[in-house]
Amino acid sequence: GEPVLRRLNPLGGVSRITVHHEGHKNPVRFTDVRSSGERMELIRKWHLQRGFGDIGYHYVVDRAGRIWEGRSRRFQGAHVRKNNERNLGVMVLGNFDKQQPSSAQIAVVNDLLPQLSRTYGVPTHRIYTHQELMPTTCPGSTLQAHMVNLRRSRALG
Repeated sequence: GEPVLRRLNPLGGVSRITVHHEGHKNPVRFTDVRSSGERMELIRKWHLQRGFGDIGYHYVVDRAGRIWEGRSRRFQGAHVRKNNERNLGVMVLGNFDKQQPSSAQIAVVNDLLPQLSRTYGVPTHRIYTHQELMPTTCPGSTLQAHMVNLRRSRALG
């Protein structure tokens, strides 16, 4: 589907990155392109119903480790209330209070975040998870633990 351009603002540069999970009540088990695409469209429609101009995240990592473009990087995301300006949103498909990220998702997150950090000049201390910016359980306990360990290991850069 197409974005609603009148609801979108320019991104205007990137100074931070925020990691999320989908958080749907049912864990994601599928890895095929078709099911992932259908889920992306459901998320986009749900975000449009909430008044967003498009899917709120810039990047989505599916269970097979494919990176999908959610919202164009030309536009500000809609993924952390009152913290979307200059903030790239990366969502990992699944509910990580109920499941583990797949090994493919972990590999992509481990590669994508340092790459985005270098591309946009975002210092690694400005790579957050949703719960670090707002009171929420997102990105779920298992992905949050992975992000904490990723920082400790200095693998982000």
